[in-house]
Amino acid sequence: MAESDLITQLTDEVREQSAIARPIDIVGGGSKSFLSSGSHENSHKLNVSAHRGVISYEPRELVLRARAGTPVSELNALVDAEGQMLAFDPPDYGSSTLGGTVACGLSGPRRPFTGSVRDFVLG
Repeated sequence: MAESDLITQLTDEVREQSAIARPIDIVGGGSKSFLSSGSHENSHKLNVSAHRGVISYEPRELVLRARAGTPVSELNALVDAEGQMLAFDPPDYGSSTLGGTVACGLSGPRRPFTGSVRDFVLG
């Protein structure tokens, strides 16, 4: 799994755009762009797809920390190797990321029985 912590760079970009009151469109894998109403005029595209990787995973505690650009497929493979699964069932459009899944609130067909993705996110 690729890992890349770009928090400082992303924070600087947000500060720069905020200082000039420019709208920011946050993008990642682009798998959910069909849900978007389109980019704002003159907006800055903040791509978080390179900000990825699992920070920590404690199978016994059922706790996983990962960055926004981490592909859902990588998370599924990681927990599957421990005989576990994500508590929610996010659709994976091939390039779905954790950040996009949380931002769009896509929880999958198990939602009525297990709850929403937001029910399993801390932080």
